[in-house]
Amino acid sequence: MIDLYYWPTPNGHKVTLLLEELVESGAPLAYTIKPVDIGKGDQFRPDYLAISPNNKMPAIVDHAPADGGPPLSVFESGAILVYLANKGGRFFGDSVRRKAEVNEWLMWQMGGLGPMTGQHGHFSVYAPEKIPYAIDRYANEARRLLGVLDKRLAGRAFITGDDYTIADMAAYPWIDPYDKARLGLDEFPEVRRWQASIAKRPATRRAYALAKEVAPAAGKPLTDEERRLLFGQGAQR
Repeated sequence: MIDLYYWPTPNGHKVTLLLEELVESGAPLAYTIKPVDIGKGDQFRPDYLAISPNNKMPAIVDHAPADGGPPLSVFESGAILVYLANKGGRFFGDSVRRKAEVNEWLMWQMGGLGPMTGQHGHFSVYAPEKIPYAIDRYANEARRLLGVLDKRLAGRAFITGDDYTIADMAAYPWIDPYDKARLGLDEFPEVRRWQASIAKRPATRRAYALAKEVAPAAGKPLTDEERRLLFGQGAQR
């Protein structure tokens, strides 16, 4: 059994996308969701910090790791995807070269698409002061990365070829995710085609349905306290 510590953010969606695909594919893997309400500060609870010391979500605890030892916790969404794909034996490639390629694009998302798009969202939607330089800087970088992805997808069904992998699952939730600050996909036809194909997958629909079950009020305007908890963090002593 996998415990998934989750809240419906792009990084949370990555993991439910994979778990739902693994369950659908017949992998002998079950999971349960442990909500982490980041607007209420659940990510700072001592019991959560014990498995996710960076006080970020998601994290998992595997109660039946392959080595037969005690429960194993994993934090950071990319590390979780790699761990679960290896555990389930799917969606990470079946050779050294395929795994290297998938891992390249997973790290591209972790180091580029996610952080840059996230900063675009922060300065365009959540920041109390609108700073034109920051808004332009991150919007332009997010669009540049969408251009990289668009070129990569030309002639490919998915990011690394014909097979759907954790590289696709990592990138998908970060494609133009902010309704109040649209990047626009008109100039990225390959991204639009790829995005639509993933959206149609039954596992994708189930993964996103979980978001509404866990947090039906997600997306509402932040309160001052929620803003403080999400964006006012300093060094933790």
